[in-house]
Amino acid sequence: MDLKIVRNHRGQIVACELQFDHETILIRVRAGKPTQKRIVLRADDRGFSVSAPRWTTWKEVEEVILQNISWLRETQAKTFAAMPQRLKVGDEIRILGRSYVVCTHAGLRAEIDHVRRLVRVPERADDVHEQVCRTLRDLAQAYLSDRAAMWAEKTGLRPAMVAIRAQRSRWGSCSSKGNVSLNWRLIQAPESVIDYVIVHELAHLVHMNHGPAFWQLVARMMPGWQAQRTWLRLHGRELFRLDPEEKT
Repeated sequence: MDLKIVRNHRGQIVACELQFDHETILIRVRAGKPTQKRIVLRADDRGFSVSAPRWTTWKEVEEVILQNISWLRETQAKTFAAMPQRLKVGDEIRILGRSYVVCTHAGLRAEIDHVRRLVRVPERADDVHEQVCRTLRDLAQAYLSDRAAMWAEKTGLRPAMVAIRAQRSRWGSCSSKGNVSLNWRLIQAPESVIDYVIVHELAHLVHMNHGPAFWQLVARMMPGWQAQRTWLRLHGRELFRLDPEEKT
């Protein structure tokens, strides 16, 4: 876990970022009221914010943030879960970073047309959203598994198992037993971003932390990985449009 300070052009602290693997929590720093007597950490429709009395040091603010990590992560996970909207015919989704349109066809099963970039669901489908999610999850199961196997062969870092799961707010994980899990919603991201997540988790087979040696290993396997992590920070929440509660 890393806590980074974000400053404006005047050098003033305007926010801070908590980073856990591929999960980032942004906390805005607001000016405290003249009568404020304690540090206040809150969540609203704009996200997280913290304010403090004027005499408070930044170290004291950091301590309050770190004491509330569990609450921050739980609240963000609930926010992710509340975000999705049900997909309908005519909506756009992304597959490997490219835009596809949801439409209907006369067939009995949902299918993906990669040439015309269409995701077709049966005309009489009871739930378009569920059909699309199931189809993309099936694609993710095969694609992400194959991609992980390719990187394992390329790097010589072979996990004990690769599982494709439906995490609520994480893109991947690596257990102490060497089991790697990948979020199926990554199938929406560009291939280079998927590769970064896989490389990140494979690096944990060697270093179960985020120290300098870990990032050096990531850089050796994937130079320029920073651009892919930035993409996830900017667009990651959009991928959770696919409902965590869909039945697949």
